Amino acid sequence: MASSDWCNEHRKTVGTVTVLCVVAAIGSIVWQVMGQRHAVMTKLPDRYFSADDGKTFFSASSDNIAPFDYQGHAAVRAYVYECHDGGQKFVGYLERYTPEARQAELDNKATAATDLYGKQYKKPGDKTWVNSGDFKAAASVADVKCPDGSDPISLEP
Repeated sequence: MASSDWCNEHRKTVGTVTVLCVVAAIGSIVWQVMGQRHAVMTKLPDRYFSADDGKTFFSASSDNIAPFDYQGHAAVRAYVYECHDGGQKFVGYLERYTPEARQAELDNKATAATDLYGKQYKKPGDKTWVNSGDFKAAASVADVKCPDGSDPISLEP
């Protein structure tokens, strides 16, 4: 008996085997593609903040708009660094929004100008905040160095 005769006599079996092969092939392709996918972020990443002028820092959701209340103190964004020798982590500088810019952010009315001109920076221990619109002063605050004068590693989460 020729194979074509056998196939004609067992059409249901041939059809079932064909469907199972196609389903297995599609399943294999889907499995391989899904294994290559990166996880989709379901929440905003954390950032560092400080509520004690940079002496210490903590991690919290990046949807916090600084300054915000943290355990009864005003928390501001902290830019945390570490020197290449694996030394102590430290706050290089602090950032907060001006009251008007913070309100615009909260009201979803912020513009590019809000981000450019509505922030203030300072190094831990400094008394005064520098406006982000003062580019030279802001760049000076953001120029962070290790004790040996080398550039530190940013630890942005």
